[in-house]
Amino acid sequence: MDAPDTKTACREVIQEWGTLSKLVGFAVKRHGYGNSDGGFGVMYPEDLDEYNIHVQGIRIPAGMLLLYGHAFANPPGYEILVSETEYLRNLIDVLWERGLIVDAEKVSLLLKMRRGTVPGDVDSPAVKPSPGL
Repeated sequence: MDAPDTKTACREVIQEWGTLSKLVGFAVKRHGYGNSDGGFGVMYPEDLDEYNIHVQGIRIPAGMLLLYGHAFANPPGYEILVSETEYLRNLIDVLWERGLIVDAEKVSLLLKMRRGTVPGDVDSPAVKPSPGL
């Protein structure tokens, strides 16, 4: 199945969520979310239950997130693994672009606190600063 590049997938999933400021809480808790209107969402490794793992065969390595887009996604019906760091960087950028400066700063702080704590996350040591932060 074709999927967009990781930046496009991150931004698409983020922008399809109704209340962007709620994504900050999900990120802090490392809790996924899904939009049933367009079929966009994020899954963290901690979101997987026995059914997901053993029946559906879903695997999400530590430090990674599974992003998905169905229905109105471009292209429709994709799943893609991205690093949590890359997702958080894109979340910061979208929050900043939408004028949600306090929320962007919260996620930026979260990213700095988690830097280097996720096994296998090659992006962790280099945190990309977002404009204005």
